[in-house]
Amino acid sequence: MNITFKGSAQLFNENWWASSKMPIADILQQDNEESWSRERDPQTGQGWMARKTPTGTWPILRKTGTMQDKVKIKPVGVGLFATKTTNYGPFHMSGTSRMTARPWLGVPAMSMPKITVSVKKAIVKGKTLRF
Repeated sequence: MNITFKGSAQLFNENWWASSKMPIADILQQDNEESWSRERDPQTGQGWMARKTPTGTWPILRKTGTMQDKVKIKPVGVGLFATKTTNYGPFHMSGTSRMTARPWLGVPAMSMPKITVSVKKAIVKGKTLRF
């Protein structure tokens, strides 16, 4: 007696990171830029504290645009991303004794559903095993 099974299953792409790292970096870049334009902490969504008066009328953390314009999120290892910024960028992230922290970089909650979709596509990569 012969038993035959028919069906299909999705194949796992072992190189999923190679095909998903740049889309994830793009998602993080875009969502951090959106948080920046809304003057909000990208991770918590909380607005940045206002500057002490008297100060200029430019948007917060955007007097020249140099710090924001230099931020480019890039993959540096499996699951790791890095960015370059100005030498004063870290002080704005954590604050100092004379300056309020205004976190401007992170993994926004709005990024996670998009990242999940991207990773799922990369893992499955449209390959199906038919049997």
